Amino acid sequence: MNVAIYIRKSREDREETREETLQRHENILIDYCSKNNLSIIKKYKEIVSGESIEKRPQMQLLLDDVKNNLYDGVVVVELERLSRGNQIDQAEILEIFKKSKTKIYTLNKVYDLSSEDEFDEEFFEFGLFMSRREYKIIKRRLIRGKKQAQKEGYFISATLPYGYNKEKQGKGYVLIPNEKESQIVQTIFEKYVNQNQSILEIRNFLNNNGINHNTKADKWTTQRVRRILSNKTYIGYIVAETKTENPIYYEGNHLPIIDETTFNKAQEKLKIKLVRTKRGSALQNPLASLLYCSDCGKLLHRNIAGKNPETKYSCRTVGCSNVQEYCYIVENKLISELQSELKNFNYFLSNYESEMKSKQVTINKEINIIENEIIKKENMINKACELLEEGIYSKEKYLNRVNILEQDLKALKSNLNDLKSLNYDETERYTTAIPILEKVLQKYWDLKPKQKNDLLKSIIEKIEYTKTERNKKGNIDPDLVKLKIYLKI
Repeated sequence: MNVAIYIRKSREDREETREETLQRHENILIDYCSKNNLSIIKKYKEIVSGESIEKRPQMQLLLDDVKNNLYDGVVVVELERLSRGNQIDQAEILEIFKKSKTKIYTLNKVYDLSSEDEFDEEFFEFGLFMSRREYKIIKRRLIRGKKQAQKEGYFISATLPYGYNKEKQGKGYVLIPNEKESQIVQTIFEKYVNQNQSILEIRNFLNNNGINHNTKADKWTTQRVRRILSNKTYIGYIVAETKTENPIYYEGNHLPIIDETTFNKAQEKLKIKLVRTKRGSALQNPLASLLYCSDCGKLLHRNIAGKNPETKYSCRTVGCSNVQEYCYIVENKLISELQSELKNFNYFLSNYESEMKSKQVTINKEINIIENEIIKKENMINKACELLEEGIYSKEKYLNRVNILEQDLKALKSNLNDLKSLNYDETERYTTAIPILEKVLQKYWDLKPKQKNDLLKSIIEKIEYTKTERNKKGNIDPDLVKLKIYLKI
């Protein structure tokens, strides 16, 4: 039998690197093929990670070759390696293997989808259904696991804070001060707090002295210096969530680089310097410290030029894809977006019963499918017992079959419990947000710029600005401006 082998790394293999997983699985499948007299014609190694077929180039090549009947079978470690994508992807895989009469070999079972016996097809469909459900549940468990790891003081982010390395300790990773970089962090705080240097002066000092940092950027920026000065990681905390009204921090397992007294002095100074205005003048920018460029992530500036200026918001990053726009256009767009948010929140509450009912119907459908599958599996176990008693099944075949079925039952019941515990009720969030939004929209246009800024900051974390097309001459199109609003509630 001429076969191909297909290998890819799964989320459950997170203790290994991708290369380690692929090599281990390749060795397992080569050994399997050798013991079962299968001749390997080609190996497909999925290097990239993706849920859908379109994001997995090696899977696309494999399916094309299977369509062309190049193999008698395809060998995988387990069925889930073929697909954990949506039902359309899984139906496509089923149809291709069925029409080409290509068998699927796994370490536990061989699937012949072209057989007149529908058992293999049913087993195959169930296996992929379960892998899809399990994938969703694994993602939820990973999120819960990460949150728990943070609560226990472990570092989970892929990007290290400047000044630290990390190493595996116990159940997770712990930050370890980098000797050279931690001294730079201490220097930044020393200059800012004790020597009263500005962020701009510190940035110039770092760049002029050729001090490198662990990002791809060539130069230090004022934003990066500011982020270091405001990062509680340096006083021994794990930063879990910052895009909320009340940021979440947990006590970390790592050593602090900065003492709390120095850090707190830096925060007081940052508050004063956050919005800069000319001496003796009032704040004129209602979106100060809120409006960010979606391309480079930097704050947008309010530009004034000429004797009778029309003010515009623009990004000062050289080569940035976003172009400038009149301030009044951006401001009107923001209020329009907030009005839409208010309508959505009100719609949810006024249609609460139907919205929740719709979500519950979807959950109930999935619960019903799983409960039916549980009944099927229990019936299949009973059938296997009958076949053993009648002498049709050997004891070895019976035990092997029942073992697989019991594993499926266990997974099904776990999925069922997870589904029944889901909670989609966002009533509390919406009822909190509505009066605040109403207050903003009711008072906004009657306020001075500083008052507008304070009011917006009570509900908005930040606003991302996107405008990649310029206005045509003599024509202003507000629809060219796109805003993404991050609410604090």
